Amino acid sequence: MKRYFISLFYLFTAMALCINLLSCVSFSASKPCTVPEDFFGISPNRSSLNKEDNDLFDDFNIKWIRTTIRWSSVEQGEGNWNFERWDSYVARAEAAGKKVLFVLAFDNSWLYRNNKEHRAFTDRELPYFLKYVEQVVRRYRTRVAYEIWNEPNGIFWRGTNRQFYALTAAAAGKIRELEPEAIVLAGSTFRVPKGFTRGMFNSGAMEHADAFSVHPYAFTPKATLKQYNKLMKILDKFEYTKPIWITEIGYFTGPRPFFSTKRYPEYIVKTIGSLSARAGEIRSIIWYELTDEFDPEIGKKRLNPLHYMGLVYRNKELKPGAEAFMLTAGNLAGTEYHPELLLREGISKNIISFYFLKEDGTSVLILWKEGPGKQNLNLEVPNAVSLSHHDIHNSEVTFLPEKTVLRAGREPIFITWNGGGPPRLYGLEK
Repeated sequence: MKRYFISLFYLFTAMALCINLLSCVSFSASKPCTVPEDFFGISPNRSSLNKEDNDLFDDFNIKWIRTTIRWSSVEQGEGNWNFERWDSYVARAEAAGKKVLFVLAFDNSWLYRNNKEHRAFTDRELPYFLKYVEQVVRRYRTRVAYEIWNEPNGIFWRGTNRQFYALTAAAAGKIRELEPEAIVLAGSTFRVPKGFTRGMFNSGAMEHADAFSVHPYAFTPKATLKQYNKLMKILDKFEYTKPIWITEIGYFTGPRPFFSTKRYPEYIVKTIGSLSARAGEIRSIIWYELTDEFDPEIGKKRLNPLHYMGLVYRNKELKPGAEAFMLTAGNLAGTEYHPELLLREGISKNIISFYFLKEDGTSVLILWKEGPGKQNLNLEVPNAVSLSHHDIHNSEVTFLPEKTVLRAGREPIFITWNGGGPPRLYGLEK
């Protein structure tokens, strides 16, 4: 049976890649916006938030930590509440200067005669779940943010959509009643299911939520952005103006030969860059995940792509892509996106560019060329100080003259500088 599901997964992968090759989506973002200082987060797997992991969070410029406070982990029998583990977890996060997003989710086996989780709440089970929500919120108040469930349109919810809408409405209402200032996220969808997403709004499930959360997984940055645009079209029809939280996003880097780390740095920079340029709509991006789950020393679960999504290996060695995440998240947090300040002259639409500016005068320019081949471009920044090209694969920096020629291809070019006049990007004279 396991081999059957793995075969279906790879069939789906091949079909999705073919669809992506035929799809057309624009990376451009035309509206200025501010990227919050705490824009970036991560799912830290089974981390206890020890010093080694907290140091990694700092290297990655991570401010948010998303983890599931399973119902069964705090109530192991009816009325038998124990929060000792989570009290320590929140305290360690706070001591490290991190914010916690608790996912309120899953079932409790003691509710049922067969002692197994059903993950489909009827009117009988829902009050017990709400009691769990109440206990968590009363304990942590605004020390954490709350997300209701995880990917209910996937394998984590086995009830009807109508039942889940009722759960969301009741849980969000309970949180709001207990703690009016709490941050409440709802949705948490795997990709963007049209019918399910519309149902969240039509049913009133989103009434007490502060934001819609989504996991726009895809196999390439272009396909990821296509998922995001799909969501925006749905939300626009409901005239939804509250923020979007991307509470999971990432890419497979194994197993070989189906996936690899070769384009991981490129995908990270393109994804983070294009989504940061939409920070007027997006409140936070939480990367999935910190550490690979696959352990080469054990060798089990080798064929499961879900176990190859970390920024670091199991031994905490940096994977290809880790430096790209540090570079991009480290430079974009706390910036303002200003597309109108970048002067583009004689540049085709397949040259993608994002220009960010910090309050202290630091500028960040990310650009690449969509489609085959490469193109030479001129970049001119009058009176720029420390105009620098950063290698997205490592920490190497090359200093550039204030007027320089760039060769744009599919791999992003990452440039920073201080001061100077408006940057000008223009084609080479023939």
